[in-house]
Amino acid sequence: MRPSLIQTQNALARAVRLADAQPLGNYAPNRLAVYARLVRNNTFGFIDRCFVEAPQHIPAEDWQNTKERFLREARAVSPYFQDIAGEFLAFCQAIKAFEPHILALMDFENTQLLAEVAMADVPDSFAWDEGTRMRLSEAAFLKEYDVDFIHSDFTRFEAKATKLAVWRDSLFAVRHQGLTELDFWLLTYLGEQAASLQEIEQALSAVIAENQGLSAVLQQTWEKWIEEDVIYPLKV
Repeated sequence: MRPSLIQTQNALARAVRLADAQPLGNYAPNRLAVYARLVRNNTFGFIDRCFVEAPQHIPAEDWQNTKERFLREARAVSPYFQDIAGEFLAFCQAIKAFEPHILALMDFENTQLLAEVAMADVPDSFAWDEGTRMRLSEAAFLKEYDVDFIHSDFTRFEAKATKLAVWRDSLFAVRHQGLTELDFWLLTYLGEQAASLQEIEQALSAVIAENQGLSAVLQQTWEKWIEEDVIYPLKV
C-alpha cells in the first residue's frame, strides 16, 4: 500500500530529527537517509553561518549537542529557512542552553541577520530640513544588553549595561554602534512615530531651556544618524 502524505511527512521528519531512516513504502531507508543528511547539514550550516562569534566562547561539543537537541525537540514556527536562526535562538533561550552573556551575543548576531534580510528600501541621499519628518529605518534595530562585548571586539564580556543600534545601510552593509542615552532616546522615539527635528526640539523645549548647548548636540545627533542611513524621511 502506498503511504499517505501524513505518513510520508512523519517518516521524513523522523529521519531528520533522529537521523533514523525507517523503510516506508517505496522509500528505501538509504533514500530517506540522503534526504535527512541534506536537511540536517543545511540546517546546521545555516545556524553556523549566522552564529559565528558565540560558538567561539563555548565548548564545540556543547554547541553541536544543542543543535542536535534543537532538531529533535523544537517545532518550527515559520516555514521560511531564513527564520531558522531566530528559532534556534528562541530554543536556546527557552532551555537556557548557554550562559546569559552567550545568549546575549547570539541575540546580537541574529539581529544582524534580521537587518540584512529586512524588506526595507534604504535611500542613499535625500533633501531635508528641520521640518522634514523622519522615521527609524525598517532595517535598523535597537538593542539593550546587560553585558558589553562590542568594545572588546567579542574577545571578552564586561558586566555593563549596553545599548546598541544594528542596521543595514544604503550600500547593503550591516553595521552596529554603541548608543548614548540621547542616541537611544532619539532613535526609540523615531521608531515609535515619525517626527521632524523641529517637533523634537519643541517636545524638549523645557529641557533645552535649562541646558545650554543641548539644541546643538541634538542637531549633531540628528545629522549623524542621517549620515549613517539610520533615519530618513517618511517619503523620499
